[in-house]
Amino acid sequence: MNYKIAIIGPSDTVSLFKATGAEVFSATNSDETLEILKKLRKSTLSPDSTEKYAIVMVIENLLENIKEEELIKFTESPLPALLALPGLKGPSGISGEKLKKLAERAIGSNILG
Repeated sequence: MNYKIAIIGPSDTVSLFKATGAEVFSATNSDETLEILKKLRKSTLSPDSTEKYAIVMVIENLLENIKEEELIKFTESPLPALLALPGLKGPSGISGEKLKKLAERAIGSNILG
């Protein structure tokens, strides 16, 4: 089974990732991002699916308005791993803090500092 890498964000920001072989998903707000995340997670965890993702990268500002309860679902299974990438304006730090809390909750310890 070959696992893929996905990136979610505004098309003008993420389109260059196609050159690396990543699957690109266009989203401009948190609602669109959450729907794509749910679809990718469901596909990855389905035994019948041929579309499986090892890593899902999301432009950081699109994670800011997603409820923590929704993001926790991504820590319930090892794949896909969720990574926040800074946008064109640089890192805001908000999503990093959110993901740090999720990692701490998932493994019971703050390993991210």
